[in-house]
Amino acid sequence: MDISALLQQDVVNFIPQRSPMVMLSRVISCNEKEVKTELDIRADNIFTEEGRFSESGMLENIAQTAASSVGIYAKLNNQKVPIGFIGAISKVNLMKNPKVGQVLKTEVETLQQVMNITLISGKCFVEGECCIECQMKIVIDP
Repeated sequence: MDISALLQQDVVNFIPQRSPMVMLSRVISCNEKEVKTELDIRADNIFTEEGRFSESGMLENIAQTAASSVGIYAKLNNQKVPIGFIGAISKVNLMKNPKVGQVLKTEVETLQQVMNITLISGKCFVEGECCIECQMKIVIDP
């Protein structure tokens, strides 16, 4: 199976999270360096407050976007999707909180990987405007 066929699958196949903690609607593209996802922001999302998607929700979305890439490559290699967690968040720059009904587009780039720790850069956009950007260290449970 190739990546394009995998991208047609439900995102829960690539991440360990389950409802109500799933912060991805679709994986748009994925390669070894970058992954792009979308999230349809809904009023019933646990990170939605007063019609806006929270900073915490966007940070979780960035982490899950990074996790989806790891999960996709695990599936390609017939391996179990690993569990990971956020080791550190830095360089957070919040510009705005998107509204319910908007589509959050997220881009995550792998900056460096050492053993089971990956440093990523993540950005979320709505209608072409950056909402948040940050760096994260993601630790994968071996």
